[in-house]
Amino acid sequence: MKKILKFMALMISALLITSCENKEKESNNNINLLVDTQEPFYINYERTSYENGRIYGSDPARYIDFDSMESTVLCAKPNCTHKDSECVGKIIGERAFMYNDYLYYFEYTNELEEESNGERKLILDSKLCRVSIDSSEIEIVAEFNDCIPHDWVGYVIYNDKLFFTATDMNPVEDEYGQIIVSNVGGIHYICSIDFDTGEYKNYGSIYDGDRQYEEAHNSSSVGITGVYNSKIYIQYSFLKEPIPTDDSSNSSDVHFTILNFEFDLSNYELEESSLPPSYFMDSDSYIYYDSENNKSILIDKGITYEFDCNVGTTASFMNNKLFVPNEQKWYDLSDMSEYSMGEYSDYIVTTYYDGCYILINGYKTVKLTEEELLAL
Repeated sequence: MKKILKFMALMISALLITSCENKEKESNNNINLLVDTQEPFYINYERTSYENGRIYGSDPARYIDFDSMESTVLCAKPNCTHKDSECVGKIIGERAFMYNDYLYYFEYTNELEEESNGERKLILDSKLCRVSIDSSEIEIVAEFNDCIPHDWVGYVIYNDKLFFTATDMNPVEDEYGQIIVSNVGGIHYICSIDFDTGEYKNYGSIYDGDRQYEEAHNSSSVGITGVYNSKIYIQYSFLKEPIPTDDSSNSSDVHFTILNFEFDLSNYELEESSLPPSYFMDSDSYIYYDSENNKSILIDKGITYEFDCNVGTTASFMNNKLFVPNEQKWYDLSDMSEYSMGEYSDYIVTTYYDGCYILINGYKTVKLTEEELLAL
């Protein structure tokens, strides 16, 4: 039986309209977050759209409704002006997500603690918090102390659990006895939290093979890139050697070793994938660039398509159309015809909703009909 995620914005709007001084473009439309949680749901703050809208911004965070294209501050606190640090829209930050009548977000800190013998120890403190959409009450769902979540990359919700990657902050003691921490390098983990029980689980290090390279200790990074065929895909990158000081390439990425891992949601096992890394996938589609043959490959429902372009990091596929903004084009798979992205080459096509295509670029959101898309 499908679990339905649904927020009634009539209640939110009523609270906002009667209690807030800032009424800029408040919406009275329903915010319907229809997500089948029997299927994994990928969340990335640069791409994610819910059933009829998306969260964006952090000062404060807002929700834009795709029907009206108007936005609502994600805060229902009485008498809130949305201008101080007590505003819920500011507290939840830019990477909050919605699930089962709550807004979720991470809080985390790291600090050095001096022990009795004079040695210093790095203390990590991470929390998954949630805010009731009805009361704005904040509570802690789970707390853990072995790592810091990578909340700037991606999450996956499946079977009432949140899956995410995390880091040990790569603590290194320098020649003066100071401990230096970083978001890159060190050990990276795949973890989960049960929304109902708050149970936290660390499934262990994603990859240890790079530890033989000294430069990897200062350069490794990970990120969840999506879910395909009921598996979470995780990209792991690192340097084997320092980037040459006389490097003339346009991008430092050419020097990185990039690995692709699969985390199987049926048994929670992790292994290196036979598929090349991808920046877009969904339940039955997977896009990647074949650098050896200079072609982009789309696998859709078991059928493979080839394109003479580089899909890059902003490609997407929906309604039988492949969008490649960095190449300023899109393709219609029905006849393999090619069209221009026009003025929207720096946007990501994030979803197909009610006969329209939703394009986003940071805080900007655009809705195009089929006719408008063809006219670009």
